[in-house]
Amino acid sequence: MYRKSIAVALVSAAMGLSACAQTDAANVDEYDAALANLDTERACFFTREIQAYSNAPESSSRNERIYIDAGVDDRWLLETTGPCPELDFSLRLALDVRGTGSVCTGDWENLLVPSSFGGDAQRCPVRVLGRVIEE
Repeated sequence: MYRKSIAVALVSAAMGLSACAQTDAANVDEYDAALANLDTERACFFTREIQAYSNAPESSSRNERIYIDAGVDDRWLLETTGPCPELDFSLRLALDVRGTGSVCTGDWENLLVPSSFGGDAQRCPVRVLGRVIEE
């Protein structure tokens, strides 16, 4: 009886800990096709290396995503964390980073999107999901 209660307590504790475990470094939907070839290990690029950007498939939660090309064969996936209405129509983007100018997997940065009507650029919070692995 005593051994059985210890076993039940250990199983309950293990289940409780697994419920608190971090699921994925980027905390993204595992069925998301855009993430099939994504490296979410910590890696970085410098903003001075950015050469281009392009649209990426939106997330299952309908957040917008973009690809950033930084350096030779180095593509990154970023996701907005809120509305960014001008993003679909913009021909230019910039990342507003703090500190050294490097951007790493898991970082939260601000994407600057120029307004199509002139005036100040819109600031859209983005999360760096990871580096795209080309096959």
